[in-house]
Amino acid sequence: MSKRIWLFIIPFLTTGIFLASCDNTTSSDEDELISILKEIVEADSTIMLDGLDDDGAQDMEYSDDPGLAKALADTFPVDFKLVRFGRKLNLKPIREVNIEMNDEETEALAEITSTRTGYFVVVLKDTVNHTIADSVWKPFTEIAKQKLKLEKKYDTGNPRRDWKVTAFSPIIGKTVGNTIEITGLSLKKDTVVVNFTNDETDSLLDHFFGRYDYPALKANGLYQVEMSVSNPDPFFQEPSELAMVHYGIRKGFLKCRRLLHDPENDDSFTGEIHLHGHRSHMCRVFFDVIDLASIFDTDAPLNSTYWAFPYRVKR
Repeated sequence: MSKRIWLFIIPFLTTGIFLASCDNTTSSDEDELISILKEIVEADSTIMLDGLDDDGAQDMEYSDDPGLAKALADTFPVDFKLVRFGRKLNLKPIREVNIEMNDEETEALAEITSTRTGYFVVVLKDTVNHTIADSVWKPFTEIAKQKLKLEKKYDTGNPRRDWKVTAFSPIIGKTVGNTIEITGLSLKKDTVVVNFTNDETDSLLDHFFGRYDYPALKANGLYQVEMSVSNPDPFFQEPSELAMVHYGIRKGFLKCRRLLHDPENDDSFTGEIHLHGHRSHMCRVFFDVIDLASIFDTDAPLNSTYWAFPYRVKR
């Protein structure tokens, strides 16, 4: 090949190598940024799921706060004084984070899927001998969904400093194979604090709380709860579901579980929760529904769903 032809080809080869190098660098930089954003999301307190674990079978209602007396559901159609139940969760959840970035790479949306496994424990008590007459441990897998918004607030060149979580959605958790759904929820004290609905597309996940703008609830305040439920295959007993409110962190540390009632058997549950008096930056409140077959049918799996919201306690 003549020198002239080589002189003509070499610049094009050099340009092609340079462009390929630039493309690889850009792709690599974007991958690194997404990886860092995933780390930011996974370290953020807004995605925590502490508060639903009962540490095994418990009385219908219980509390670790000495100011809140334990109660039994004497008015419930089924005699729960003979039954204890609860979740016992395994280790930490496994999380998958998907990041979608805008074209300017100044905003991002994170979708978090958290998978947890555990056992739903049901114990039947013998009131004569005060011993356990029967018990069953039902393994289950629970999948929780949540969305977070991130924004690039600074331009220091360090993504871990520049990017911040600015908003986050509630959390929706469901057991695998779940058929029961929460369709609406309100929390009130004089005025409405929380009022949400959901549909088959889980539109609840498109509502966002500001990073520092979420419900501030009064210490020791008494709040009214209303929850609507959909159950296409109800248990023969009415009501066919058990609706509860959980708050606190874990069993032995401010953990509380309270029952909601459905006096009209129309899948509309109401009740009151008395929040703890300990000032806090961020806690979780879980609105939880369990199909009664999960408790009273030995062969039935855990069929449940919950919504989780953040709150802080103020005085």
